[in-house]
Amino acid sequence: MIKGIGVDVIEIDRIKKIGKNQRFLDQILTEKEKSLLSHPDVKDNQVAIFFALKEAALKALGIGLYYGYYWRFIDTSESSNLKLTGYLKEHADKNDIQKMTSTFAHTKKHVVAFVVLEG
Repeated sequence: MIKGIGVDVIEIDRIKKIGKNQRFLDQILTEKEKSLLSHPDVKDNQVAIFFALKEAALKALGIGLYYGYYWRFIDTSESSNLKLTGYLKEHADKNDIQKMTSTFAHTKKHVVAFVVLEG
């Protein structure tokens, strides 16, 4: 049974500009995600991909953003296998969410992410 669906579209250039701000990165990324950004094979659009996946997951969960606090409770370092922690994990468990499926696609200008929750 589908418990939630979330989609997000991001302009890559917009995220590239604010993605150079360390405070922004600290607010939205997990330590594992930040460590992946230092890898030489990482594409310039990776922060936008992380951001879009997190936004889509929050929408699927039906959770509003509270000053970005919940972004760090979603680990997108393995984009096909999102991992929830903290309050978001508790929320998912309470709502009998047993599976999260995610995907993304991008062009030179945009990233789109899609998340489906099943229970």
